[in-house]
Amino acid sequence: MKPWDLFNEIKNIEYTKSGDCVDWAVKVYPDEKIVRLLFDGSSDGRDWINNFSFPAKPYKKQQNTLWFASGWGNAYTSCNDEVMAKLIETYTDALKDDGYKVEICGWSYGGALSVLAAEDFNFRTGNKAGVVTFGAPKPLWGKKTYDYVSGCIDYAFQYAHVNDVITLCVPFPGYRMLNKVSVGSGFCILKLFNTNKYHCIYGEKEIYGAE
Repeated sequence: MKPWDLFNEIKNIEYTKSGDCVDWAVKVYPDEKIVRLLFDGSSDGRDWINNFSFPAKPYKKQQNTLWFASGWGNAYTSCNDEVMAKLIETYTDALKDDGYKVEICGWSYGGALSVLAAEDFNFRTGNKAGVVTFGAPKPLWGKKTYDYVSGCIDYAFQYAHVNDVITLCVPFPGYRMLNKVSVGSGFCILKLFNTNKYHCIYGEKEIYGAE
């Protein structure tokens, strides 16, 4: 699926709302042999409280402690058992043996949750998922966390428009994405304030340099 089509899929499917107002869905794509876990972006005021809860905290007390922005970490752990149960139930041995892969995708707030979910999927199953996000913030704190999570995933493409201010958050040293893929052109500081346009533009194939 092309990135712009995947973004439009994320924006238009029906979601389950669980835990701390997390919108998620699991769907099988036979033509691609992919099982996708999808997360939507912020949908209510509680999401924005989590968006601005920046301080990093350890998500798991393990050999490689995962440090994550606390708001998104709290949101994910409010529903992770339910989400993972559905994903693992759907990604059966039969699908795995038939060559299916798992891909975890999200937009905005959901992009941050996608990164945690990919680590969680690996932690629970030993399998590695791909990660594809749009307009996601930078949720991981520290090189040790980055190295650990990078080892838990198959691949990552985190699309970030040059004028999307959300992709610049968390705006403090130490925070990073897995693999930022810049799209669009014409950077301008003033455009960073137009989130209604540049944070929602990922369904337009022209920004990816596509004909």
